[in-house]
Amino acid sequence: MNGNRKKSLTSEGRDAWILILPLLVLMIVFILIPVMSNFYYSMTKWKGIGTPEFIGLRNYSKLLTDERFFSALKTMGTLILYIPLGVLLPLIIAAILRDGLKGWKFFRSILFLPNILGAVILGTLFSVLFSQVGPLIQFLSSIGVEDAVRINLLGKSRTAIQILSLLFVVWLRLGFGCIYFLAAMGGIDNSYYDAAKIDGAGWWQTFFRVTVPSVSFAIQFFTVLAFIEVFARMYSMIFSLTGGGPGYATYTLEFGVYRIGFIGFQRGYASAWAVVLFLFCAIIALVQIRLIRKSEAA
Repeated sequence: MNGNRKKSLTSEGRDAWILILPLLVLMIVFILIPVMSNFYYSMTKWKGIGTPEFIGLRNYSKLLTDERFFSALKTMGTLILYIPLGVLLPLIIAAILRDGLKGWKFFRSILFLPNILGAVILGTLFSVLFSQVGPLIQFLSSIGVEDAVRINLLGKSRTAIQILSLLFVVWLRLGFGCIYFLAAMGGIDNSYYDAAKIDGAGWWQTFFRVTVPSVSFAIQFFTVLAFIEVFARMYSMIFSLTGGGPGYATYTLEFGVYRIGFIGFQRGYASAWAVVLFLFCAIIALVQIRLIRKSEAA
């Protein structure tokens, strides 16, 4: 009897390994090996072709004197400051739509439109809209605004980063956030809202004391996702909207990896940038895991 049971367990273990083996091979080939290779290349001088020259930590010391690197960190810090607005705004709109706003399906479709168009199309559209010969400047000139051409919103560091932040961190994610939070709110028991009404709670009190605590896990996940997108998914918007400029005002680590590695052909130095980006993303992932475990324990 015990022998048959052991044989059955052994068979189940073998079948399990057979099922997960293809996934393990794919992870090793397309994730583990590239990551380890990148760590090695970050300590070399390499143009992408030929034999890499090992130089130790020289690329990392170069980061500490590179204006582009610190500009990228500053840009990402500014983008992170917009994340609370990028989370709170769709959460509030979703709560309004949940209450039965007339024509809410139409509003949901309009809000989701940026996600359908995508970052490249939106970046190109707004680069034309805000250009010195674009529709916005033409309109301001037509209504008598003097020196409208000098406005040049994307040509100034301060305004360029604000436009990028509002478009990518807030507006582009608004539709998905509303749909996501609406789905999360669908699991809230209506008795909580009925109890809040009986207690005389207003809309904002109900929102912060009932809705927000009930979807706290969804908020945590959406916030972590926002951080990951800021660190590792902004290339297409930056490339099509500002090209990293003016100067290095809208540079990010991700964009720097592309410019240095594929335009400047400094693959070893670009790998050092990628390692820093990897460490940031790893920290975000660890925070997410800790939040999930904390919520499960509660």
